[in-house]
Amino acid sequence: MEISKQIRLLIKKYSLYPSKRLGQSFLIDRSAIFYIRDAINPVNDRIYLEIGPGFLFITNSVAERAKKIIAIEKDKRFEPYYEDTRPENIEIVIQDALKVDFSQWDVEELFGNIPFNISSPLIVKIAKTKTINRAVLLFQKEFAKRLLAGPGNKDYGSITIFTDFFFKKQFLKTFPPHFFYPMPLVSSTLINFVRRTDIQSVNEDLLFRIVKGAFSKRRKTLFNTLKKDFDGDILKNAIIDAGLPIEIRGENLSLEEFIRVSENLY
Repeated sequence: MEISKQIRLLIKKYSLYPSKRLGQSFLIDRSAIFYIRDAINPVNDRIYLEIGPGFLFITNSVAERAKKIIAIEKDKRFEPYYEDTRPENIEIVIQDALKVDFSQWDVEELFGNIPFNISSPLIVKIAKTKTINRAVLLFQKEFAKRLLAGPGNKDYGSITIFTDFFFKKQFLKTFPPHFFYPMPLVSSTLINFVRRTDIQSVNEDLLFRIVKGAFSKRRKTLFNTLKKDFDGDILKNAIIDAGLPIEIRGENLSLEEFIRVSENLY
């Protein structure tokens, strides 16, 4: 039976009508589910963490090859469904993923189809959970563009720099709206995140303070956006000593250039 038909039957049987408030949109294309499973590349001696398992179609596919899946689902309405259908190597945690401590489990890899309304806080949470070394995540295309953009691009911003600092990011594939139910207005993009180990010790608070300030007024120069927070002469020298022109805008700096400026201000 097609997954779309299965989901419609399950929705009716368990009264699990998709919640707009939770941003629920379930992947119903079998080829996409297999593609995501293969991108995760699960192995039978490893435990994986999933955000938002929904009807378990991606979960079950990964669980066939993994030692165990710990799946975090916020929607308590799914509990009767999980009691009827959950395989033994899938542990369901009914909690809000934004409030759960991921480090409580011996898990290094995470995956999920992420609702748009929690995309930004969730990727920040994952980045700050140092025990998570890899994530394969499906985001709405517009948010994914912000993560993958380069300097000078209109989608480039503080979330780009933040995730660049913690991860090497790889675009994998974009799936069209009709691969989902209910069908969203936009496509979704799959991204592979691998935690970086190549950045030396940096004052993160200072770095991200500079980045946030730089993008608060994108059309102003970096110097003009930051001069209210730093001594003018010190800031000017920090920018010039980083090998940058004093008139450069923050939206044109790479992560490495932001790091150089922050080190000169530290």
